[in-house]
Amino acid sequence: MIIEHIGLTVSNLERSMEFYTKVFGFKLLRKTTTNAYLFLGSDLLELMQSREPHEVKKPKNAEEWDNKMWTQIGLTHIGFRVDDLDKAVEKLEMLGCKLVVPPFKFKPEIEYVANLTEDKLRRAAQPPKTKSWWRIACVSDPDGTILELLER
Repeated sequence: MIIEHIGLTVSNLERSMEFYTKVFGFKLLRKTTTNAYLFLGSDLLELMQSREPHEVKKPKNAEEWDNKMWTQIGLTHIGFRVDDLDKAVEKLEMLGCKLVVPPFKFKPEIEYVANLTEDKLRRAAQPPKTKSWWRIACVSDPDGTILELLER
């Protein structure tokens, strides 16, 4: 079994398609009148047009981000790994994204780590031995979904 895709209900399908393709480099796989599948490498993101009007509540600062991350039940964010956080943030800001959380160092208090060799899993399991932290920054999409950038 694998995770096949992540689905997000959005208030404006066309606007969200433009955001994810322009800002994050997704490409359109297929589109209907009610949804669109986007892909980035082999990862799939389904955007679904909401059937009802939706009030957009975007986090405006680090405090609102923190509250949403740790009190909202269900999907709280989508994480994107980047090799250079400063360059990624600079690019996003040039594309009109507003940082919700500026770059910061995150030092996890890890209780268990699996012994893996696959790069994606190994990098997510623990910080590299040369440092004891990762760097994180966050933006939000047009509907307030938190998009976390991680330098691992």
